[in-house]
Amino acid sequence: MPGGSQTIRKGHRGVDSTGETTYKKTTSSALKGAIQLGITHTVGSLSTKPERDVLMQDFYVVESIFFPSEGSNLTPAHHYNDFRFKTYAPVAFRYFRELFGIRPDDYLYSLCSEPLIELSNSGASGSLFYVSSDDEFIIKTVQHKEAEFLQKLLPGYYMNLNQNPRTLLPKFYGLYCVQAGGKNIRIVVMNNLLPRSVRMHLKYDLKGSTYKRRASPKERDKAFPTFKDLDFMQDLPDGLFLDADMYNALCKTLQRDCL
Repeated sequence: MPGGSQTIRKGHRGVDSTGETTYKKTTSSALKGAIQLGITHTVGSLSTKPERDVLMQDFYVVESIFFPSEGSNLTPAHHYNDFRFKTYAPVAFRYFRELFGIRPDDYLYSLCSEPLIELSNSGASGSLFYVSSDDEFIIKTVQHKEAEFLQKLLPGYYMNLNQNPRTLLPKFYGLYCVQAGGKNIRIVVMNNLLPRSVRMHLKYDLKGSTYKRRASPKERDKAFPTFKDLDFMQDLPDGLFLDADMYNALCKTLQRDCL
């Protein structure tokens, strides 16, 4: 861009003068590095703590560790600016990961052994999205309000998972915060439902509402448009056909999730 190091912004997301994505003025590469250093540390320190039942207070714990660039007796040296890494409800999320069948070493290997891949089509929210190189996990930046809301939901989420292991709610594996340059960048680690290796023939973003739920002309012009509810009703008036067992299981799971 002319005129020096201007940034183009969308919410907290921007692009610096070199063309690199930034989030709250932290470059994407520095954020990816901090996430991997932080998760390596927090999962490692958890493994020394014995397995036990989740208690109510576990949902409200926040663990914090400082990563100076020169390293410390707890943390390695790194090439980024100093940052602090916070882990929300570590024991509760360890339990969730276990319930979802994710072993600590697999979680670490997926997220921290290879560079994270930044997704370019990061939606209207102004969030940054990363996917692990093996396509297992999505990492998404969330706003303060969203992170707070997820924290409040955790006890109910715990109850639902125990009573409803076939839940179709998003699977949350971790909630973290990188504090850098005086800013908090909160991130959530989730299951990736759409591996990049699977070719999509048709894509609908369904909300269950018909108000203004039609893809715009601009969207329709894309090579792979994302259609919406009214398009679905028009294109597939008979809906989707599932065999009876699958239909019954799906309806039951949806009802339980709504409850």
